[in-house]
Amino acid sequence: MGTQIYRNTLLNWKAIDVGQEIKTILYVSNPTINDHLATFARDHDWTVFEMPRVSSSGLPYLKEMYRHASQHYRCVFYGFSNGDILYNRDLVITLDAISKVH
Repeated sequence: MGTQIYRNTLLNWKAIDVGQEIKTILYVSNPTINDHLATFARDHDWTVFEMPRVSSSGLPYLKEMYRHASQHYRCVFYGFSNGDILYNRDLVITLDAISKVH
């Protein structure tokens, strides 16, 4: 997948105006190799971390990413999204509605 797709996704989160409601984290396998994307993410108010743990084939362990995120942020919800999925403001509205019932 090209870097432009990832950049579009990073910008999408800013476009839906998540403000302080959603903490955006980009996990990268190697901050040095992914420096351009990591810098782009930081420039657009994302927090960038190196993946906390990967398999011998380099695949990330999702459970470790959730654990790591929960150690840095206290939230009602934690979620994961691939780098090629776009959302709109309805995501924030839906999560807000669910949190009021929760």
